[in-house]
Amino acid sequence: MIDKFLFLRLLRSQIAILLALSSVLWLVQTLNLFDDLLGAQVSLVEFITLSALVWPRILSYTLAPALLINVLALLVRLLQDHEYFALTAAGLSPLRILRPMLALAALVVILQAGISFYLAPLASKELRYRSTELKSAVVVASLQAGSFREIMPNMTAYADAQNDDGSWAQVMIHDHTKRGTQITYVAQNGRFDMRGGGAFLVLVNGHMNTQSAGQDDHLAEFGEYALSLDESRANTPSRPPSFNRNHMMIHQLLNPTAHGVDTPSQILRMKARGLELLAGLANPLIFMLISFAVITAGGLSRQGYGRRIFIAILIALAYQIGVISIAGQAARSGISSLMLVWPIGVLIGLVLVVNLQNDRDFLRRRARKVSP
Repeated sequence: MIDKFLFLRLLRSQIAILLALSSVLWLVQTLNLFDDLLGAQVSLVEFITLSALVWPRILSYTLAPALLINVLALLVRLLQDHEYFALTAAGLSPLRILRPMLALAALVVILQAGISFYLAPLASKELRYRSTELKSAVVVASLQAGSFREIMPNMTAYADAQNDDGSWAQVMIHDHTKRGTQITYVAQNGRFDMRGGGAFLVLVNGHMNTQSAGQDDHLAEFGEYALSLDESRANTPSRPPSFNRNHMMIHQLLNPTAHGVDTPSQILRMKARGLELLAGLANPLIFMLISFAVITAGGLSRQGYGRRIFIAILIALAYQIGVISIAGQAARSGISSLMLVWPIGVLIGLVLVVNLQNDRDFLRRRARKVSP
């Protein structure tokens, strides 16, 4: 009965804290998204859909911290309201009080695995695709037949006419996004296209004239040429689409070469990210134990809990920094099992602290019973 009462109390608090933390981050992300899509004439339904795609990634970051705050708040309240003293006086050990917290931590681990490994990457990829498509469509729509338009910074386009299918006829583009290099594209037709997660202006049957400082002009003909409309990839249309580790699921991160990634630096970053996500599964359990150990290890005093909360947060931050550092080291060394050392070591240490606290309380209660 006590387990059910504490579990439901923890669950309600977990939902409330999780929504509060996530809502703040969601609001910041939504405002950034609004700035990016400003002028794209996005409908209300489209904007709500795009902003909803932000939630999975935010939840993957806030589930464990919300549990940390939740357990800290519960234990402090139990101490302040004398409930903790009443439970221990009734013969309940700290480990018994820990059981509903372990149940909630297990539930959070399952949710975090599903969100971090699969849902968040898919949602982030869809968000990037849709927002890029909307912004790039506005860029292409800004073209007007018979006039020069700057469709991107340092990129000017001209089209003689617009065809019935929405494509453009007799297109000329002057690109000087690279310092010291100017490229002029002339094509019979041009159309907007999404491919590989990016937006492109596909030019058909034309030529490109490259002018670089101190070098002779270079003229090349093409049948079809995809000009990137993404500012971060402008002027590199022949390069394969870049792989974003935030868009890849766990099996892709752990084996990136099998999914088309061949750049050593990208492989290293993706493996490190995959190991970090795997280690992150232990975060809810470890954060919960940190809260419990720090609050109860200081004795059953009702004072000084503010300092204990601060210490618990510092330990949790130090642990997370360790996870990130060791994940990178494990990826560089090629020894994935190295990632297990830190979470398992911290977990064993916390279990020992909790057990010592439980034994100390048991001996204290026993001494009180045998004393005259």
